[in-house]
Amino acid sequence: MECFRLEHPADRLILCDHSDCEEIADYLELQEGGREDLFCAAHTSSQKHVSVLPSRSAVAPKGASSAQGKTVIEDPGLRRDL
Repeated sequence: MECFRLEHPADRLILCDHSDCEEIADYLELQEGGREDLFCAAHTSSQKHVSVLPSRSAVAPKGASSAQGKTVIEDPGLRRDL
């Protein structure tokens, strides 16, 4: 298993995959079979703090990770005008 820092899209937050958890996910855990799990600090298996983990985009080709099928919260207050 590899652990990465989860990068949220600019206008949405992704929730923890752990059942009955409504915390914001910070960790992306990539399992050996290729499954991606997203967890908050309370439910991750990572032994390292998220602040010292690389983002997956820093070590993998663009588009390698997605939040497809994950619980997301769209928040217009998080949008930034570019």
